[in-house]
Amino acid sequence: MDKLELVSLNGRGRAEALRMLLIVSKASFLDHRVNLAQWKEFKRREQLPDDTKLPLLRINGKRTIVGSVEIGKFIASEFGLYGKTKAEESQIDDVVNLVENLQPNLAPVIRATLAKDFIKRKEAWAEYKETTLAPILEKLTEKLDGNDFFVGKRLSWADIIVAEILSRFASCFDSNFIHNHPSLKHHLMSIEKIPSLAKYIGDRPAAAF
Repeated sequence: MDKLELVSLNGRGRAEALRMLLIVSKASFLDHRVNLAQWKEFKRREQLPDDTKLPLLRINGKRTIVGSVEIGKFIASEFGLYGKTKAEESQIDDVVNLVENLQPNLAPVIRATLAKDFIKRKEAWAEYKETTLAPILEKLTEKLDGNDFFVGKRLSWADIIVAEILSRFASCFDSNFIHNHPSLKHHLMSIEKIPSLAKYIGDRPAAAF
């Protein structure tokens, strides 16, 4: 069995769906969370380029995969969460890409959160929700189409990444937005009831983002 080390900043962020993938797969891994000073030292010690981004996955202390999508694809492929066919892989990629499209415009919300400027955060979230989140939630609702899973008849990376980001938004920014999307809310609740994930989520500390 490969020795896996997931390195990320403190908090949930893009690494959280990767943790959930590993947990639901019952994979043994080191969850290595660092602050910015520790990350700088880690890069120096491991001789990584200065512009290396988190999260990253170390495999047996030798191979390094950088980036949440690349890591997610590796984990999902290794543990049977990347569909049964090439067509299903493509469908999963489509869902993952939609979730990734939620990320870039979130920066003003996160900056206001870190600055504890809650008035600015409320304004930034309202704009984000209208211009970025709402259209993508509609597309995700269409892809789910009332089914239990986004792709095929079983759990995949697509289900985990959607459930995680919707849960994170509800926990960190706005607990009410999900109520307007009942099929996605039902899907989220069903994913979070998976026993291994339910235990992890129950023990998970609160995070700002």
